[in-house]
Amino acid sequence: MIRSAFAVVLLLSAALSFAQQPFLSPEQWGKLRDEANGAAPYENLRYLTRLHRVPATAEFDQAAQFILEKAREYGLSEVQSEQFPADGKTRYGLMRSYLGWKVEAGQLWEVRPQHLLLGDWGTDPIRLADYSHSAELETALVDVGDGSHDTDYSGKDVRGKIVLADGVLSRVQELAVIKYGAAGIVSDMPNQTTAWSGLDRTLVRWGHLEARESAGFAFMISKDTAESLRSHLAAGPVLLSAKVKAEVGPGHWTVVSGVIPGTDPGSGEIVYSCHLDHQRPGANDNGSGCVTILESARIISSLISNGALPRPQRTLRFVWGPEVEGTMAYLSRHPEVRKRLRADIHMDMVGGDPFKNKSILHVTATPWSLPSFVTDVGAGLAEVIRSGAARYAGSGDAPEAAVVESRAGEQGTRNLFLSDVTSYTQGSDHDDYDSSTIGVPSLYLCDWPDIYIHTDHDTLQQIDPTKLRRVALLGAASGYVYATLDAERSRSLLPFFTSRSEIRLAQLFEQAQQRVNDPKLAPDTAWYEARNLMKQGLTREAATVRSLLEFSASTNQTAATEKTLDDQVATFDAWIDTEAKARGVQGSEPKATWAAEPAAKKIPVRIGDFGPLTYQNDNVLRARLGPERVDKIKLLNSEATPLLNVQDTSELYAYEIVNFIDGKRTVGEIRDGVSAEYGPLPVDLVNDYLEACQEAGIIRWK
Repeated sequence: MIRSAFAVVLLLSAALSFAQQPFLSPEQWGKLRDEANGAAPYENLRYLTRLHRVPATAEFDQAAQFILEKAREYGLSEVQSEQFPADGKTRYGLMRSYLGWKVEAGQLWEVRPQHLLLGDWGTDPIRLADYSHSAELETALVDVGDGSHDTDYSGKDVRGKIVLADGVLSRVQELAVIKYGAAGIVSDMPNQTTAWSGLDRTLVRWGHLEARESAGFAFMISKDTAESLRSHLAAGPVLLSAKVKAEVGPGHWTVVSGVIPGTDPGSGEIVYSCHLDHQRPGANDNGSGCVTILESARIISSLISNGALPRPQRTLRFVWGPEVEGTMAYLSRHPEVRKRLRADIHMDMVGGDPFKNKSILHVTATPWSLPSFVTDVGAGLAEVIRSGAARYAGSGDAPEAAVVESRAGEQGTRNLFLSDVTSYTQGSDHDDYDSSTIGVPSLYLCDWPDIYIHTDHDTLQQIDPTKLRRVALLGAASGYVYATLDAERSRSLLPFFTSRSEIRLAQLFEQAQQRVNDPKLAPDTAWYEARNLMKQGLTREAATVRSLLEFSASTNQTAATEKTLDDQVATFDAWIDTEAKARGVQGSEPKATWAAEPAAKKIPVRIGDFGPLTYQNDNVLRARLGPERVDKIKLLNSEATPLLNVQDTSELYAYEIVNFIDGKRTVGEIRDGVSAEYGPLPVDLVNDYLEACQEAGIIRWK
């Protein structure tokens, strides 16, 4: 394998230079670091974990009121709380609103063979699945296994009874309750899969029913409790008593916002986002993100008010609302804000102690459809904290650089700062900001894995105040860099960002070498895919560098930088060609794998409202085309594309296919973009997906 010596040198020099980040002066960094506090967000989190923060409920509004008061206390301006209809009808961009939920009581008892309380909403609300309906009955329990397939009900009479199931809850509701007439569900549905899945059998998973269905309730139990019930069923009938007093119907979402005003309203805004909702306790997911952006706001506001830092030119905006839905509602009501946004800092799960919940903090890159320098800023600042923490842990030197929380209040750990930079992943509000019709590049900070996510074990005890302090500093520093970046500073930073791009291209070349030699691909195909990977990577990196100057409205002076990147990729392409010819290819340039496909030449154009096509509680294609038509889309069909679905990449491809639409790219060119990002994809799958989008009124053909 051919290796690039200068790439290795770049990697080594980058590792050394990261500890001396180029974005802020040592004085600015020191002031931000010293102001950062981990005890304050920890105490704010203590309050939030007492609330069951389901969207469009009374306790969510309590949490919002708490944030509102703290934002005002911390000196933010224009602090307000807004309400948005959640009535199942109102649209926010492409997204349909969901519904509200009011609960008064919910209890589940085992009556026979033993008298045992299995769940009580009043003392442990996670036990009652969201959007459960009222019911009062005493009836038999029927085990239906997974419960998400018709065959699970073969030979079983579940009408009027309660089923025990561990399949996806909304699907069990669809079959057991709606189709076969069961009264309700007892669920031990497992959590997201990690290496630790199933080891703690006492976890109780947060469950959600489909609010748009008119019937059904569900109680959530642990694996241990489910095993006990199944053992009782093996010995004879089990009788349960369920009482639920709850109503699903129109409600409202509450969104809190506030700003730190900039000096130049015309230079745009930086938005900090998070989601305030989730189950009680919901400490890391996502109470931690909410209190941490609040702390970032306090840091910046305090330093500006006492004169330690100058007020930035760009306004800093902070938004707390329901996950994804709150973001879409807020941006829909405030198109003027949407137009002013230049970058987003999104925090979703940022406080987990890695030695308790196994979490690594990921600095997540923007998707390839939206190349941006914002990731490198966050990554560089995170490396400063990481290297300081590592030095302190190994030698005890420079404790201030480790950013440990040791002041009065909850003491933090002295752990390493375990963080990395990862490719784009979905799963939170950054999906909205990064989507093409909004186009606000996000610095997405997120813990993963988290073995307690969406369970009753996501408690304050899993949170490290030191990590809260470090991430609050990272958020404050990143936002201040974005808010103060001007044309002169942008030009001076070009060499730094160019070096980041060179490193990524060198890393991409290693992937291209594997691709050109992939024995599963025909030589001509492997050659094309390897060269396409470098071509798309070069496009991404050139756009990343340009984004820096465009951000600050600087004169475009990237010609020399782009030539440097062009020359680097030309060298890599020559090496790829050498390896391809060793496999017997002919010609000087590879031919597109889709060149003979007429559909590949079509050009899609985005039309209609803004936003991506999938949300937590809405799927635009499914809503507009119906489930039968969506099930025929090859990209999303597990039978047509089993590998993609096993790897859980179908939704990523779908997200980026739509994002790459710019009215200029052909279907073939869009195929090349997503294939470089996630792996080679047949062009007919891209075309088939876009045909469905055309039927749904999302695109038109040019």
